[in-house]
Formats: sequence, C-alpha cells, structure tokens
Amino acid sequence: MHWLHTVNLRSLLLAGLVIFWLFSSNVYSDTSVLPIAKNLQELGKQATKQNLPIAILFSAKGLKSTDNLKDEAIVPTLYSGALDGFVLMTEINVNVDETTIDFYGEATANAEFKALYNLTSLPVVIFVNGEGEVITNQLLSGAYDFYPFYLKQSINQALKALGNPKQIPN
Repeated sequence: MHWLHTVNLRSLLLAGLVIFWLFSSNVYSDTSVLPIAKNLQELGKQATKQNLPIAILFSAKGLKSTDNLKDEAIVPTLYSGALDGFVLMTEINVNVDETTIDFYGEATANAEFKALYNLTSLPVVIFVNGEGEVITNQLLSGAYDFYPFYLKQSINQALKALGNPKQIPN
C-alpha cells in the first residue's frame, strides 16, 4: 500500500510540473511564425515582388511587455493564418548585441534601428515597404484583446499605401 501512495504522489508532482511549465513558459516563443530578422534586404525583395508590406516588431529581449504582446496577441494571430498573404512579419530585438542586414545590404547593429526609425517606445510594430520606408503609423503595444483588430487595420492601411487592393476581412 505504501508504494501505491508513493506512485500517486510522484504522478501528482509530475502532472503539477507539466501544468506549471505549460502556463509559465512562452508557449508561442517559437520563431516559425515570427522570425527574427536576419536580412531585411532579402525580405524587402520578397515584399516588393509580392507587393506586400513588411511589419517589423521592434522588441527588447527580456522585456515582459514584449513577451506578453507576442504571446497573447501577435503570435496567436499569425498562427491562425488570418494574416497569410497580406503581410511579411519579422522581429528585431534592439537590446541584443547582434547585427541585421538592413534594406541597403549593410550589417547594422540592432540598437541602431531605434534611431533609424525614431522609436521612442517598445514594443512597437512599424510597417514598411520593400525599401524600408515607413508607410503607416506605428502600432504601439496596448490591450492584448484588441491588438489583433488594430494589427489587421494597420496591415490594411499599409496594403492601401502600396496600392495593393487586397484587404484582410474583419
């Protein structure tokens, strides 16, 4: 009887650890739907060819509001497929000691993008054309429940700015 009590206790502890891991980790932190930018020049060529805007999430690694925005609003919207064929999306962490190839083919320190795009708040999404020119207003972090609506609205504005007649349905 004692061994049965030990097995049940171990099972409960294991189940508790699994549940804790599921709810405490960033479930959506995989980069398959929101890739970290490596080469904006190549992404720009793709965007120009498809006549799509590029949405760049400027974030700070370790910033809780970045993690929350991604996990609760952006990545679930990307996983849903609602944005497929309407936008190319990527992320740049501005507080890591890394470089990203910019739209001109130059290796640029990630921190420099804050000044290049006049970023005063993080996280923020900006919308650019294939040459890296801003084409709509910045989309700041906000209420996560409403963020997907505003993200789609901003993408539609960016599509319109490009002369692309496609629009994401509401």
